[in-house]
Amino acid sequence: MYSIGINDNLIEDYRNVVTNAILLDETIVKILSDDKLDLESADELLWVHLIPQQYVPYTITETGSYITYDIDENVVIPHNGTRSTYTELTLYFWIFTHKQDALYKGRLRNDILNRELKLLFNDNKNIGIAKNHLLYSKVYSSGNYDYMGRHMAFKITDWADEVRYGKK
Repeated sequence: MYSIGINDNLIEDYRNVVTNAILLDETIVKILSDDKLDLESADELLWVHLIPQQYVPYTITETGSYITYDIDENVVIPHNGTRSTYTELTLYFWIFTHKQDALYKGRLRNDILNRELKLLFNDNKNIGIAKNHLLYSKVYSSGNYDYMGRHMAFKITDWADEVRYGKK
């Protein structure tokens, strides 16, 4: 597991945690690789079918499913008169599947990937660094009618000091 706070760059650190969590999910790896990769070779998906920023290439040379994601960092200043601030991240996912490969074992790939991401990141302490809250999961059009998509967002709050700053 990647340690948060080493470089004190919350977005960079959390992006690594997200990437690792996704690449350790067997169902996501199987769908993104069309059953060609296992967990030991899942890193091959990075920058091909799993892109850790909001980016959709102009030219995609193979059909299949793709997950892209990105993160916003918000500093929240409470209105209750205290000077303390805290940080919230918003984690966004875009899931795309080519219409020729819409189904995986008789079920919609986008729905399966959506479910797996919710299991990984919604109110789950498996990644053990903060609280995650699903904001929405909705249909998304990529602008390319050959691809169907979903767009999801999670609010990441309540960072644990022992994780964030290495305190015990």
